[in-house]
Amino acid sequence: MTHNVLWTGGWDSTFRVLSLVIDKNEKVQPYYVLDPVRPSTEMELRTMTAIKEQLERDFPEARKNIYPTVEIKKEDIPLSDDITKEYNKLASSERLGDQYDWLGRYAISRNLDHLELSVHLHDKVQGLIQDDAYKVEDGDDDYYRVKEQPSRPEYRIFHPYRFPLLELSKLDMEKVARENGYHYLMEMTWFCHTPKKNGTPCGLCNPCKYTRNEGLQRRVPDPSKAEEFSYFLFKVKRRLKKII
Repeated sequence: MTHNVLWTGGWDSTFRVLSLVIDKNEKVQPYYVLDPVRPSTEMELRTMTAIKEQLERDFPEARKNIYPTVEIKKEDIPLSDDITKEYNKLASSERLGDQYDWLGRYAISRNLDHLELSVHLHDKVQGLIQDDAYKVEDGDDDYYRVKEQPSRPEYRIFHPYRFPLLELSKLDMEKVARENGYHYLMEMTWFCHTPKKNGTPCGLCNPCKYTRNEGLQRRVPDPSKAEEFSYFLFKVKRRLKKII
């Protein structure tokens, strides 16, 4: 069986990829969306390449289980009034990243109804869908899906996805990776959306905050006052661009 995994080089999606190819000897088809305005894109691509190269050295059989990544240009994703309407409705009442708009549009355009998202315990989306998700047992694997008729119609934007990590925290993943001998590969992952010029995490973006708050604070540097001010200006400029 081949698992279609949205892989970003981050902690959660990398854990899913490694647990499939190392622990379960399963095939993985990675997907990655190329976003030209996302400052972390180059770092994410570099991270995934480095992890695959290390896999080749340490787990060569597992490396064979990862197919070449399907790279999607964000600007080429077709529009969908239905998906965007449901996303906007949900985003108006919940803090929800715009990836759930364009990812949904991509999945629908390609008839993908089994794209794996590495939403984990304590994640915002996990909190939204936990009462509307049901568990599917599939051999030695399992995942969650959102009900056909969820409590809020807007939750239908999550229908194309499987959620295999819904019951795991970041620290749970760390424990499994350590027990199974690939914890050092997890340390190669990337999480920051706005890396510094020297290639280190900013310590200020949402992924940095989540990483710190979910038990992996050792990986997140403390920003200086000057960096906090620079990040504030960056966010203001980005919001102005969206308005203009």
